[in-house]
Amino acid sequence: MGVLLAAGAPAEAAQAKGEPEAARIAVRGESTFRQHWTVHSPRRVLRAAVSLQGRVPRLEVRRGRRVVLAADVGRLRRPARPVNARVFSVLPRAQAKTTHVADSFTTITGKRRTHTLDATRWNLNLAGKARLELFVADDGIAIRQRGFSSTRVTYRFERNSRGYLQRLVSNYEGDYVPTRLNRVSGRYGYPALMRSGHGTWALLSEAGLRYGQPGEHLVASKRRPGILRTQAAGRTTGASPWRIAVIGTLADIVATDLPDQLAGRPAIADTEWIRPGRVAWSWWSDSHSPRWPARQRDYVDFAARTGFEYVLVDEGWDAEWVPELASYAATKGVRLLLWTDWHAIADPSTRAAVLDRWASWGVAGLKVDFLHSDSGSRLAVMEDIAAAAAERQMVVNFHGSTIPRGLQRTWPNVLTFEAVWGSEHEKGGVPDDPALNVTLAFTRNVIGSMDYTPVTFSANNRLSTSAAQLAQSVIFESGLQHYADSPESYATRPQALELLRQVPAVWDDVRLLGGAPRRSVTLARRSGERWFVGSLSAIPARTERVALTFLDERRAYTARIYADQAGDEIAISEYDVTADTVLELPVAANGGFVVTLTPS
Repeated sequence: MGVLLAAGAPAEAAQAKGEPEAARIAVRGESTFRQHWTVHSPRRVLRAAVSLQGRVPRLEVRRGRRVVLAADVGRLRRPARPVNARVFSVLPRAQAKTTHVADSFTTITGKRRTHTLDATRWNLNLAGKARLELFVADDGIAIRQRGFSSTRVTYRFERNSRGYLQRLVSNYEGDYVPTRLNRVSGRYGYPALMRSGHGTWALLSEAGLRYGQPGEHLVASKRRPGILRTQAAGRTTGASPWRIAVIGTLADIVATDLPDQLAGRPAIADTEWIRPGRVAWSWWSDSHSPRWPARQRDYVDFAARTGFEYVLVDEGWDAEWVPELASYAATKGVRLLLWTDWHAIADPSTRAAVLDRWASWGVAGLKVDFLHSDSGSRLAVMEDIAAAAAERQMVVNFHGSTIPRGLQRTWPNVLTFEAVWGSEHEKGGVPDDPALNVTLAFTRNVIGSMDYTPVTFSANNRLSTSAAQLAQSVIFESGLQHYADSPESYATRPQALELLRQVPAVWDDVRLLGGAPRRSVTLARRSGERWFVGSLSAIPARTERVALTFLDERRAYTARIYADQAGDEIAISEYDVTADTVLELPVAANGGFVVTLTPS
């Protein structure tokens, strides 16, 4: 249970009164009231303090003895009239309520299927209809306001704080650039990863948007070093979204459930028909191939042989042959996904007719492209498309889109979003970026499924090794995992194909075993009783030690290792291991590895 204390009053008196003691202070020549509250996370890992002085609520979050986050959280409306000509009281007597929230829920996709909710929820009813809500978990906080004149949040960090920020672009396809806050200016997208001078990390994002509410981003100015303030992509009224700050170690950030916990509840009662899966996809290796039905049949055959659940037919398909292809895929136990420009289904009546037609063909889902906006109207269209697809038991991949903001929990048939500089940008010989790939595990993929389209062995001028390419299948989570290379390319690497047959698209848990942004990342993901360890590196060659302490100490396991080998090959080895084992694995420059751990 969170603890609520009043500043300037004994704890017993505060608990008896249920509200804090107000202290009168002078502000700009006016007499006003200052009030202060403190609330803890369930295990007292975080302590959040809110103070009210004038019309600006201020938040300060501590982890241990250190302040890890400070913010001004909006502005209250000016009272219709003062109490009298000389005494001006913005907040005569605020009412605070603290509750402990303990629950669990499930999702179709994400870093795990079963989520445990354990937090302190704090509501502060202010003058008029103003209300401030705080959600305090052991791994972070969230803020929401109602009835404020302004809901803008201004985050305050130490001037020397470092961050990994992405310049705001409409499709969120950019790098997360390491920078000092006192040197940045302009607009930046969510999520933003910040590191304080004493080593605590904070990941900023948002969730729980109302239908038609625009998304927000962050704004920085060199004239105000250390400041990041929120700004909506359009006019907004009513309650704010939940502004999230995941706080703690990098392991806390990678494992957090906060974005899902604060999303809207599921709008679909029956989800048995929703099936995440791996996808064979021809556009990356040959962008003309979606025009050729015979080539798409090749991909259906490949998916059937490999055990992949889907084939995506991208831009260029023809309605004359898609129904026959869908029927052929069904005989092979493979489901068909179709690409569409969002403009083609923007109108509700047209959307209904198009999706009815596709459903009659046996199409299982759609990839919706070129959405490119955080506006309220565009986000509303995305929800409308998700709802229309759900009515026809079709899954959705939003491409060329904004980031996840909890939509996957509300509409579980939305299995993935792009919003990432993925392997699509390697077409035409552009080198991949190992440092960005590492950083995505600490930023973009933390807040929701990410359609990176991984494992592209045949990419020209790639910098990452083949083992690192293979590790992307474990590092990057996506409810629809589009493996982008051709069947012929995968056939030349039977070791890789052996692993891709095993790696699932749905996980039960995730652990960060080591790494840091722009350097390396090693994750352990669990599926049932099996564990998969993946690692990516953007630094020179080295040997990495991996302690298997996350395994069940009562059991023995067989470890199968896919590691870097000279000549850009993948070496396979196998060992008997336990929770006491420490693996020592060679990692090439820009290399990686995968370890499967199966109970023996």
